[in-house]
Amino acid sequence: MQKNYFHDRKHYIENKVQKKTIPLNYIYRKRIVDINKLLNRVRLEKKSETKRKIVFYSTISVSVLLFGFFIF
Repeated sequence: MQKNYFHDRKHYIENKVQKKTIPLNYIYRKRIVDINKLLNRVRLEKKSETKRKIVFYSTISVSVLLFGFFIF
């Protein structure tokens, strides 16, 4: 659809094209899930979480000890 505008002694042409939306067809496929892979992923995430906790608490304890040492 084309529209013409005249404003402040200038001529504007506006082109508006309406796009048609294409309906999407979703194909539902059955996915095979291996329970061992899922369990291994959970174990690895748990190990990495415990490592992060150990590093965090050791950093805090070392910083408290150093702060106490410099104060004393």
